[in-house]
Amino acid sequence: MRPRTPTRTRAVAPKPNDDPETATGWEHITPEFLWNTELARRVRYLDEFERAEVRDALEVAFNAHDGQARKSGEPYITHPVAVAAILAEMELDHESLVAGLLHDTVEDTDAVTFESLEKRYGTAVRRIVEGETKVSKVSSSLSKESQQINGTSAEDVKSEDLAQMFLAMTEEVRIIIVKLADRLHNMRTLEGLKPEKRVKIANETLLVFAPLAKLLGMYKVKNELEDLSFRYANPDAYAEMSRRCDELSKQQESVIQRAAVTLQETMQGDDFLRGNTVGVTIQAKAKELYGLHRKLSAGGRRSGSALNGDSKNIDDIFEVAQLRVILHDTGAMAGMTGEARRLQASRVCYHVLGIVHAMWPPVPGNMKDYIATPKLNGYKALHTVILPISPDDANPTGGIEETPVFPMEIMIRTEAMHILAENGIAADAEIRQQWRAGARRTSRALRARRRAELRYAASQEGRDVDLKALEREEALDMAAAAADKGTEENVDASLRQVAWLKNIQSWQKEFIDVLSAREFVDTITSDLLGRRVFVFTPKGQVTNLPHGATVVDYAFYTGETGMLMEYAKVNGVQVEFDHVLTNAEVVEIFNEGKELPAHVMLRRLRKLRLNASTRSARAKIQKQLARLGSGDIKELRESLQVEALTLCGESIPDNLGPGPRTVTYCAYMFELVAADRTGLLATVSAAITKSGANIDSYTGVKVADDCFKMSFAIHFDDNELRNGASLKSLDENLSRLFTEVTSFKGVASGSLYCDVDAAVRAAGQE
Repeated sequence: MRPRTPTRTRAVAPKPNDDPETATGWEHITPEFLWNTELARRVRYLDEFERAEVRDALEVAFNAHDGQARKSGEPYITHPVAVAAILAEMELDHESLVAGLLHDTVEDTDAVTFESLEKRYGTAVRRIVEGETKVSKVSSSLSKESQQINGTSAEDVKSEDLAQMFLAMTEEVRIIIVKLADRLHNMRTLEGLKPEKRVKIANETLLVFAPLAKLLGMYKVKNELEDLSFRYANPDAYAEMSRRCDELSKQQESVIQRAAVTLQETMQGDDFLRGNTVGVTIQAKAKELYGLHRKLSAGGRRSGSALNGDSKNIDDIFEVAQLRVILHDTGAMAGMTGEARRLQASRVCYHVLGIVHAMWPPVPGNMKDYIATPKLNGYKALHTVILPISPDDANPTGGIEETPVFPMEIMIRTEAMHILAENGIAADAEIRQQWRAGARRTSRALRARRRAELRYAASQEGRDVDLKALEREEALDMAAAAADKGTEENVDASLRQVAWLKNIQSWQKEFIDVLSAREFVDTITSDLLGRRVFVFTPKGQVTNLPHGATVVDYAFYTGETGMLMEYAKVNGVQVEFDHVLTNAEVVEIFNEGKELPAHVMLRRLRKLRLNASTRSARAKIQKQLARLGSGDIKELRESLQVEALTLCGESIPDNLGPGPRTVTYCAYMFELVAADRTGLLATVSAAITKSGANIDSYTGVKVADDCFKMSFAIHFDDNELRNGASLKSLDENLSRLFTEVTSFKGVASGSLYCDVDAAVRAAGQE
């Protein structure tokens, strides 16, 4: 049942040589050999002139890497050829293949420059190869130990490189596709490295590259990267999980195969499906080993490596079986418009879902409709979990067969949905057309320029030029131009299709003065690479948010209205700002009808920041706080002054100065968002008491699976304040308290603000 990652042999192997003194075993590796054995059959989908460009790039790469070898001893050229072959299997445009062949030539050789690449193959190839160089820097910095590099920590260097990589992706998404092919081949050939190097590369792959493949919808690449990385990073856990899956496979195989046959026969006899599809494929498979491991691991719900978390009992795993139903409906939709095709594809999938639920009892709460609400990466399918039991399972004595009842996931998708699920953005028709049309235009323009130069050389310099060959090339280009007529260049197609790329661009512009490189990278990895939740607007529009997002995060994701947010309703009921959203909830934000005074806006923003879960929303709020002139201690002091003036019944100036004010009683709310750690409550309480404050009340609310919000109502009521002392000493006490508590292990964020209502009540002014 569980398909194992295939053992991949070398594409080329050394051969014996008659002369032992000159033999290397690799003399047969020539451009012609590599083209005929590795690339020619894979690039048949390209036109003749596109194949000619790839063949030319192979010659350039071969000469540039001549004499270089991999750690395994193979000629280095075998690696870029393998990368190009992976890209060709995705049927990408010829520029992507050229970039795959040349991706290491500038960084690793002196024979090629970015300028020469641009002159020969165009700006897109140069942009991809330049982006590859930046991504390679990320790989290098990720592998460094935490140490000081020219006065800067290795963590900061890594963050700078990652930030540059993410930004480069927004300009040319093919950069990361080529890099994923590069990383995939490196993972397939990792055996030639030392064990410690293998572990570093595997963890790096789990941290950055597998999540990026998922974001691009390239699940085939993502699953293989995770499986290989898991195997090298934690071989013991990999072996144990493999053992458990093999054990379950033996127990469940007969039930799964019977279910697959029964479903196939039922669907073949269905009149609706016979009229609206041309065939059905059912694949029995098991869930991915790394995905199962993450569910067992303490940190498994987060993106990235969770290989060292405390695990539950592996024998508690039972739900590993999957049936994948692929509906071949393309031939049955000839003549339909694009919209009609989409509606018909949905109708067919929902019909099959009804068949499945009529055959077997579904497990409540496990049906996921990714057709009505696609994933952020465009993935579409219907998922449901059923119990594959039927009357045939009963034995003659009235009992049930020895095989225990187990849950089985069924995924239903059309053929087009399946292709998109396997290769993601690399299979998106509109984006692929954009890339290929642009690549063809560039190549034709470059070839026309070269022909003009050669003809000039022939007529003016008397150079011997094959004019017949130029005419044949020109005829090919004219035919290609005629075939491409009507296609328009759309440089924004990939950004429009991949919404998260636009998020990265807008965040970089918006947060450039607010976030450091490390904070910017943390925002991307936490808000984009993690789990997701979808909610609806009152008008039925879908918003995709990071898992754990609150209504405050929603307000800032859907526009700039979050700044004036007064309250929110979820499913028609007013909720608190810290309400954590779950799938399919309907969210509505209500804003203030008028502009708020500066001191009220400061207080409102501080409260919003405390209740924001995502880093991007908190960064937007922090930017507004900075714009209003607030800072850490300065913000705290001015806020205290505002509240003191309010208590005294005096007017508040628009621009507060740092001058001293006096009060007789100060009440505050001290709120923290922290991990659920034993002893943290006692530690924080002791620190508050030590600062001279009294704790009036405490509440703790769970805001995520392993995260709590702790709220302390505290007050200062001492002789110094009653005697009219300046707030300066109080500032210092609060500053020390805030700094101390927010540095405690497990504390993610904190906020400290005046509790005006409590202070007023204490002063007897209500």
